[in-house]
Amino acid sequence: MYDRDYLMRLINQTSVMLARIMGLKEQQKPEQALEEIDEFLGKELRMRARLALGLSDSDLIGMLSVGGVPNPEMIGTLAAFLHEEGDLLRESGRANDSLPRYEKSFRLIVHVLATNGPIDGLKLEERAETLLAKLAPYEAASTTKRAAWSWLELSGKYADAENALYELFELKAVTSEEGNAFYDRLSELADETLAAGGLPRAELDDGREQWNLLAGETAS
Repeated sequence: MYDRDYLMRLINQTSVMLARIMGLKEQQKPEQALEEIDEFLGKELRMRARLALGLSDSDLIGMLSVGGVPNPEMIGTLAAFLHEEGDLLRESGRANDSLPRYEKSFRLIVHVLATNGPIDGLKLEERAETLLAKLAPYEAASTTKRAAWSWLELSGKYADAENALYELFELKAVTSEEGNAFYDRLSELADETLAAGGLPRAELDDGREQWNLLAGETAS
């Protein structure tokens, strides 16, 4: 396992570098900011954005693991800088290059939040919301749509999560068992919690019934 002192230093250094990148943005020096991000990732994580984008999420998480255990601070740090790179590229008129970074960053952030929770200094929950909004106008990969489904449930937006489930169903990117598990999880919540998430229990029950019909037809 990584020493806690190392991880604390990593988060502190990340916070300093994020402030540095913000300053370079304000000075309209995107190329310098991109260079400094690349140098930082190479030094602190032995990782470059180009390498991260070329790996599957599972392989990338595996590289940022110790003893087979994913390291949330390292994954969150990489995700934060992929987000920043995406912004810099988009502001430089290179939207096509920004989108893969946004998607990868979003999926990694959701992974960290779902398995570990927030990390001080990285603002992962805020980044997830921001990235979801930035990706909304585009047709994202099914893996990103699945991450969005997870994030919507995790953040208590249950009606939106249900809509995401049906979108994934249309894409054949979710199984009937996963849908059943989703409804099982939500059914255990208090009525007030469901209502606050836009999905009162009566609507949840209707949704489960509809899901059972559709999933049953698909399985038959």
